[in-house]
Amino acid sequence: IGYAGMQVRQCLWTGGFFLTLDWYKTQMSAVVSNKLAQDVLSGFAAGATGTALNCWTDVCRSVVQKKALADTFDASIPRPSALEPLNPGPFFGAAAEIMSSRGLTGLYSGVGPKMVHLGGSGAILAVLMPRFKSMWFDMMGLY
Repeated sequence: IGYAGMQVRQCLWTGGFFLTLDWYKTQMSAVVSNKLAQDVLSGFAAGATGTALNCWTDVCRSVVQKKALADTFDASIPRPSALEPLNPGPFFGAAAEIMSSRGLTGLYSGVGPKMVHLGGSGAILAVLMPRFKSMWFDMMGLY
């Protein structure tokens, strides 16, 4: 349900995270000397940035998915085709509907907890990714 919306959501978070991670690392190196702390703080900030870009998509995805699930319980509504999840129309339609009825704050409802959650995920990713990459390359003798 809502595959197109999920892809937009994921592209915005991943793009926001990786586009800003190195910049945040550079900024943190001037403030904190501990490399692990730099990675944690910069990963959290990059994850929060990704969330700032993709929060509206999360709200729209939830609306589209809830409606699709509710429709399954109404026998009078015809079943959608198997290709319906690929249609971005309902996703962007939900965005327009939320924006017109509740404004930008409606599209960003719940942004605080999402930033904490995905900022934390970004911190974990920023800490583990370079360390596991180094371990892998060392193990494979690729350096």
